[in-house]
Amino acid sequence: MTFTSKTIMENYISKAADAFLTSRPYGIRLDFKHKGFVIFNHHMNLLGNGTPCNLDSLPLEICTLEDIPQTGERIIKNGDIMDIFFYDETSNPYTGYGVNLEKLKTYNKYIYPLALALNRTL
Repeated sequence: MTFTSKTIMENYISKAADAFLTSRPYGIRLDFKHKGFVIFNHHMNLLGNGTPCNLDSLPLEICTLEDIPQTGERIIKNGDIMDIFFYDETSNPYTGYGVNLEKLKTYNKYIYPLALALNRTL
């Protein structure tokens, strides 16, 4: 079986979309009571883990929460917990065929300040 250039490109795009959902932050949970956070992927699991999970079961990293930017596409506050989502189904840069660079730019405007505040690559 031979692959056409289109098939190869579709395969790369599919892998990039899967990697985006698994390895890039979908959101961050800030727990003000326990003074910690967890960054999670689209599967509500730790980055790199593609198994669907429950956000409540993920381990918190302890830090000074005041340094973490509190901006995103959607913010849900529930008591001492704040969930910040960086994209949704309509703003996902990898929906459809190819990557939407404008949506990726919007996503990165949330991720870049977070990466700087946490001093890590996201």
